[in-house]
Amino acid sequence: MSLLAASLFATALVAPKAEAPHIAYQKIRHGRASYHFVLADLTSGFVSAKTVHTDGLTSPWHLIQDAQPSVAITGTFFAPQDGTPVADVLVDGQLVARGNRGSALGVDDQGNVHIWDQAFLRRVDWSGYRFGLRGGVRLIKNGRVCPNPRAQAFRDPRIWGRAARTGVGVTKHGKLVVMATMSNVTLSEFGRAMKSRGAVDALSLDGGGSTCLYVKGRMVVSTGRRLSNMFVVSESSVAAN
Repeated sequence: MSLLAASLFATALVAPKAEAPHIAYQKIRHGRASYHFVLADLTSGFVSAKTVHTDGLTSPWHLIQDAQPSVAITGTFFAPQDGTPVADVLVDGQLVARGNRGSALGVDDQGNVHIWDQAFLRRVDWSGYRFGLRGGVRLIKNGRVCPNPRAQAFRDPRIWGRAARTGVGVTKHGKLVVMATMSNVTLSEFGRAMKSRGAVDALSLDGGGSTCLYVKGRMVVSTGRRLSNMFVVSESSVAAN
């Protein structure tokens, strides 16, 4: 081996591996359905999550334009007449909408995302959280796929039928799983797809005709509907302190 070849070989041995992206997007298949999947590393210090909301209804592009996120997905259910969310929406510590139904997702003061269940008609204590959504159907709890919308007092049969879906989950290492599909899937099928990507806790958000997912400048799942709230993920070039 020449000295030059030996030097190149030694350099290759010690060359650092390319770092994984803080926000990664894939289109995947699980079972017979296709899914759009985002994995965001909240532990990196470069990624943050929050909720955005507007009074009334507006184009998803307007919500995205105002927030300038890397990723945006449909938020909680809302009244189609005027856009009023049917459950809690917390924006920068302020409860801008109230409703006491379904599981909750909260972003705490340190930027960590938590998912938990709350009894029907019992209010959420949002102290310690900056952003949050309620009104989701629990999909995965402690690693087990377990949707039961009837037990959570959801009455609309379209929720547990086959439909396009959106969902958010967390992995055991604190990463964020964001997923959407335009395939007509059940809640259990959707939960299994999210579990296959590492989610140990997850909930389903508004779906059907409201299903929407934006990733890094492109609407990978588009809706013709106007929305009133979204859950968004942003990436910074500077780590948070």
